Amino acid sequence: MNEPRQKLSEAVKDLLSQGHSVELSAYGRSMIPFLRPGQKVKLTPTELSQIVRGDLVAFHKQDYLVVHRVHAVHTTNDGIQLITKGDSNLNPDAPVTSENYLAKIDGVYRRAAWRALSPTSLHSRLVLRLGKGYSVWFWVWKRTMH
Repeated sequence: MNEPRQKLSEAVKDLLSQGHSVELSAYGRSMIPFLRPGQKVKLTPTELSQIVRGDLVAFHKQDYLVVHRVHAVHTTNDGIQLITKGDSNLNPDAPVTSENYLAKIDGVYRRAAWRALSPTSLHSRLVLRLGKGYSVWFWVWKRTMH
């Protein structure tokens, strides 16, 4: 495991479990064009049962944090499972459960101000409705970026 990533992940988890919101900078490209590397997001402690399709959530994947969009919410005998995917990724992630779920993303810093996020925003509806058709364009684009 990457020790700095693991320590950051543990620190974020501790702060969230104490009821604090956490601001972090995005570093990956899986949410392009909605989130770009370096853009700030606000993680807010939110019960897994309150998450709906279209929300952005943070979760653990191996030794790092991931922020992806919720495409489906399933209730199983074992609890709630979120099906998530980066907007510019072609395939969904492994199901997110209470074991690796961290928080809901309720804000993004754009144009010198915090902007609230809505699972019913035009962008969310486009991503969810167009599915892979939406993702392919940005998957190709991010692969050709330098």
